[in-house]
Amino acid sequence: MRTKLFATAALIAAAVSAPAFAQNVGSVGAAVNYTDINTKLGGGHGSSAVIDGSVAIPLQGAWTVTANGDVSISDNDLSDDTIASGAAHLTTKIGDSWRVGGFTALSRPANDTVWAVGGEAHKYLSNVTLSGVAAYGQSNDLDADLYTVRGDARYFVTDNFRLDAGAAWSRIDTNVNADLWDVNLGGEYKFTNSGWSTFAKYTHSESDDLADLNADAIKVGLRYTFGGSLKDRDRAGADLISAGDLFGFGVR
Repeated sequence: MRTKLFATAALIAAAVSAPAFAQNVGSVGAAVNYTDINTKLGGGHGSSAVIDGSVAIPLQGAWTVTANGDVSISDNDLSDDTIASGAAHLTTKIGDSWRVGGFTALSRPANDTVWAVGGEAHKYLSNVTLSGVAAYGQSNDLDADLYTVRGDARYFVTDNFRLDAGAAWSRIDTNVNADLWDVNLGGEYKFTNSGWSTFAKYTHSESDDLADLNADAIKVGLRYTFGGSLKDRDRAGADLISAGDLFGFGVR
């Protein structure tokens, strides 16, 4: 099953980066994610493999459709699930300074279905992108309502070297209500005269409502960008939030 999923993800990545999409901007990537979780009831740790892809397709005028998705495969103390997620965004640029719009997202963790809708705004400065996202979702298996508000900043040291920082609040309303906070730091460097880049991200999450949960996650990987530099990819709308990163409760 896992081999088939890897093969499927590879075919999707190949299709997205095919010559037919040469006029568009996007990326495909692969990473390893290591997570360590501690609660007052105990803890655990584990790693997962993640394959993702994204493409921004310009429409008439200032409108853009962005499609992104990922497959996360885990087999460890924390989880042995395969999670497939995808999102579709419709945004428009206001001059050269703003991108605003909305999205719908869907995730399939184990036998559950999690869907979400949200709005987003991105402010483009000379070497900085500021982003804000607010979303509502539901988990069918848990019969839960999900909420999140997220903010991120990206600083481009050069067009192909980016540093990231972000923070978020998420809430789950079900039989037991819980709030979770997370912060993250990361970056990406694209090699000269190459479509390839390397990236890393560190995320820390806390929740007093979930048995005093504390979680740390480190993600490292390689990415192939088509259609321009890292800054071009960002300004084209190809780096919008993915379903897998939307709610902080999806630490994996």
